[in-house]
Amino acid sequence: MHGHIRRHRRDFVLAAVVVSTVIFEVFAGAAPVFAQNGGAPSDAAIKAAVIKEIAGINYGGPRPSVTVSGGVIMLSGTVSSLWLKEETINRALKVPGRTELQSDITINKAESDEKLAAEVVKRITSYDRFTVYDDFQGRVKNGVVFMSGAVTEETKLTDIVERVAKIKGVQAIENKVTVLPTNRSDDALRVAIANAIYRNPEFENYSMANPPIHVIVNNGYVTLTGIVRSEVEKIKAHESAASVFGSIKIDDRVRLAKEVK
Repeated sequence: MHGHIRRHRRDFVLAAVVVSTVIFEVFAGAAPVFAQNGGAPSDAAIKAAVIKEIAGINYGGPRPSVTVSGGVIMLSGTVSSLWLKEETINRALKVPGRTELQSDITINKAESDEKLAAEVVKRITSYDRFTVYDDFQGRVKNGVVFMSGAVTEETKLTDIVERVAKIKGVQAIENKVTVLPTNRSDDALRVAIANAIYRNPEFENYSMANPPIHVIVNNGYVTLTGIVRSEVEKIKAHESAASVFGSIKIDDRVRLAKEVK
C-alpha cells in the first residue's frame, strides 16, 4: 500500500503481503497434567490459572469470561481485535490440566470495509522496514483481510501481520504473501534495478518514503509493481529495469493512477 493511494476502497494496493491466520474455535488439548497429589487439577484451579495468564492483556474494556467444566476451558465475550482474541486463546492454551478449550470470543465489527482497508494501508506503509523491495496487495471483505505479495524477510511478514491483526474490527487474515529466498545475486539485482529506475528525473518528485514502484526479485525473475502518474513514467521504469543485466524475465505490473478506481 502506498501513500500515494488516496482512495479508501475495500481494495488496497501496496508493495508487500498478509499472513494466514487460522482460527480454531475448539482446541482439543494435550494429555492432562496431574497435580502433585496424583489427581487432575480441579476446575477451579484451571480457571484461576487461565485468569492469571490473561490478566496482563490490556483489553481496553471488559475481559473475556472464563468457565471450566470437566477440564474443558470455555472462553466467551467480545474483544476489539483479532490479536486480542488470538492472544487470549494462546495464553489459555498454556494452562496445564485442560482436556479441551472452546472459544466463543467475538470481535467487534469495523464501521466499514472501506475504512478498515484505509487503516490496513496506513499500518503497512508506516512500518519502518517496509521498502521498495517489498510488495503488498490485498482487499477487505466483511472484515476479513486478504493479503498477497512478497517480502524479503520472514520477520517483516510477522511484524506486518501483527500490526494488521491489532486493527480494531479485523475479523481474520488470509495470507498469500511470499517470503523471498535469500540470494546474493537477487539482492544485487534488485538494488541495481531500483537505482536505475529512480535515477530518472521523472521520479524526483515522488516521496521515497512511499516509492511509486516496487522491485520484486525472485531467483532472477523481476516483477515491477505500483502506481505512476503517466505513461511516460511507466515506460521509463520498464526501460530502466530492462537495461540492467542479470534478470531472466521482467513482469511489468505497474499501473497508471487513472486506471485505479
